[in-house]
Amino acid sequence: MSTILNKNKKYCNSEIYIYLIHLKKYFVSNDNTPLTNEPTDLFISESNNLQKKIKVGLENSEKFSLQQIVEIYHQVINVMSMAKILKENPNVEQNFHLTIEETEKFVNEKFNNSLHNQIVLHLENSIEEARNNLKNINKDNRTKTEIENQAKMFEHLRQIMSTKEFVDQYDKISH
Repeated sequence: MSTILNKNKKYCNSEIYIYLIHLKKYFVSNDNTPLTNEPTDLFISESNNLQKKIKVGLENSEKFSLQQIVEIYHQVINVMSMAKILKENPNVEQNFHLTIEETEKFVNEKFNNSLHNQIVLHLENSIEEARNNLKNINKDNRTKTEIENQAKMFEHLRQIMSTKEFVDQYDKISH
């Protein structure tokens, strides 16, 4: 790890640089050469990826799978964490702070104030629908297939509720 840090001495003063290096491993080309050498480049790449996901989500939030919901929240948390780290780093160029502020503004306006609320509402409606479907099942003389289907419905409800809990945790850390 020290050899990595020595290559970019301007970031050595921050423990967070280690985190950014960890993230960087996800951005390598097929021949294992890094696609980006700077944390600012990584931030821009991740920010652009997030903006695309948010724009798609605003158009189709009802069609998001549970996995897509979790992925977009991870992406938001990742980008916002990098923004905080880069803003605190004295070696980041001052004009890059405008890029960070634009990203924070986009996340606040398009995600926190819009898509996040749509996702919460979608999850709440999905939970209610799943509960109602389970309540309406005839509990008398069920076949093995019906019991297995009911078990799958309970598992799906559990997954939705777990995703909702994850989304609720975002509310706690973002405010």
